[in-house]
Amino acid sequence: MVDLGQTGEAINAKKFQVYVGTDNEWKLLQNARVMISHPVFREPTTGGTIVTYTGAADNTLSGTLLFTTDEWDTATHGLKALLTVTAATGEVPTSSWVVKFIDAASVTTTLTFANAKLTVADISKSVEGAVKVDITVVCPTVA
Repeated sequence: MVDLGQTGEAINAKKFQVYVGTDNEWKLLQNARVMISHPVFREPTTGGTIVTYTGAADNTLSGTLLFTTDEWDTATHGLKALLTVTAATGEVPTSSWVVKFIDAASVTTTLTFANAKLTVADISKSVEGAVKVDITVVCPTVA
């Protein structure tokens, strides 16, 4: 924990936990990153000014997982299941992804992303070390 000045405000960064699905399956993400964003579009007007419009949420969750048989094959929340396109809809399945930030005082801030879709699973093996999977999850909503 770091105190900033005399105000006593603290920066706490103790835990970053990621869960997928309603059964709260834990995902151990290395280099985890959550990006909460909305695109902003600028449109010029005939009067010479600019008007801005905010688009729909464009949130993402990304990070690196160790590639294991369990991580790939778990029935509903394994990478294979989350990347399998459903024939009827032509879409990958959606699921809830939950991110919990826990500070040094054990206060939890929770972000819940409903209808999130795993869009990238980049599997790689460096010269030394484990086989890893870089993932990106598109999260259209946050609660």
